[in-house]
Amino acid sequence: MKLAFILPGKGHSGGIRCTVTTANKLLERGHEVRILYKKNPITVRTFVRRVRNELLYSGRYDWIEMFRGKTSSYNDIVQCKFYPDEIIIAVGITCSAQIGRIHSIKNSKLLYIHGLQPWTPEEMDQALSLPLPKVAVSSHIAEKIKSYDSSRLLAVIHNGIEQDEYFPSVSESLRDGVGTIFETYPSYAKDPQTILNVLVKLKKELPSIPHYIFGGAPKPKEISKTEYKRYPSVEEARRRYSSSKVWIVASRLEGFSVPVLEAMSCGCAVVATDCGGTRDIVVDGKNGYLVEVGNVDQIVSKVKLLLNNPTLRQEIVRNSRKTVNNLTWDNSVNKLENILKSIAIM
Repeated sequence: MKLAFILPGKGHSGGIRCTVTTANKLLERGHEVRILYKKNPITVRTFVRRVRNELLYSGRYDWIEMFRGKTSSYNDIVQCKFYPDEIIIAVGITCSAQIGRIHSIKNSKLLYIHGLQPWTPEEMDQALSLPLPKVAVSSHIAEKIKSYDSSRLLAVIHNGIEQDEYFPSVSESLRDGVGTIFETYPSYAKDPQTILNVLVKLKKELPSIPHYIFGGAPKPKEISKTEYKRYPSVEEARRRYSSSKVWIVASRLEGFSVPVLEAMSCGCAVVATDCGGTRDIVVDGKNGYLVEVGNVDQIVSKVKLLLNNPTLRQEIVRNSRKTVNNLTWDNSVNKLENILKSIAIM
């Protein structure tokens, strides 16, 4: 099959990384795959920021560069050229909304929805209203799609985890802390203030427990330099996961939340907010804990429960290992490949 993934831009976001992983695996299976991404204008400010980030943060990835096939940029999707038999796969709400502008192109099309964007309601409505087949990465996205037209939802295909990248890399006897990711964008989806409030409370109540934190946002004053790594390499992220007994995911909204799987794969017990995609991974009380969005006391209570009860924590970790083994990229790509084949012969 000839496949063209359409992305809203470059960068280090989870959605772009998941798309590149999927595209690489389809490439390995013999398909002709390319990625097209929107070219964002370069200003003096963005150029200076890029140079500064490259100098200061050697681990910062532009995930597009990890793709082993052909890539090209576009300014406007209507200017993109497609092969006659190429399947167009629009990734995310923004690109899906734009697909309507190339309706005259007869190519088979698929909307691959990685997350919802309630902060851009018109764009989300435009994307989900299109009479085109759709795939969702989680159940809560699927429910939203079905509220528009259930016949257009072809499948729920979860993202996966690369277990050769995320595994316990620190001796279990040295695992001693609590970890989390600190992000500020997009502000509607992330919840940095809750994260900071949790960390401050944990530091007050459990002062001897170290914190292992990473993210893409600038370091806030509440987090020390020794605790935080901005734009870590995969190796550094793995080390921080592996050094943590408990990992916290405290977002307002997640499409799927691959960090939950990464933490589980590295041997952490996970405490996550019930913010959408996390409920497809975490079974409350069995392989982790789900808590209310923004509820600092609930998060801290579950973290302390796990830290104070090693037997419970190990049981949670064992159960989460089964979850990780089921949610592999090969399983995900198998399902997507079958969907694409069905579209290709329509």
